[in-house]
Amino acid sequence: MRIKLFKNSKGQSATEYMLIVAVVVLGLVSAASNFIPAFNQAVAQLAQNVAGWISTNQQMASPNQ
Repeated sequence: MRIKLFKNSKGQSATEYMLIVAVVVLGLVSAASNFIPAFNQAVAQLAQNVAGWISTNQQMASPNQ
């Protein structure tokens, strides 16, 4: 005589998939938080460059030249 503990395995696999998605999202958020300071620094440097070009009235280099 066997007793089935889990009659509906669809709910179980949906839960497992949601746990996997949660772990992947946590990993992505963690990785993104490591890149935010570098991104902010690059944007700040770009802003400085543009401000310098505007204040000295220089033109940006054209990629065709």
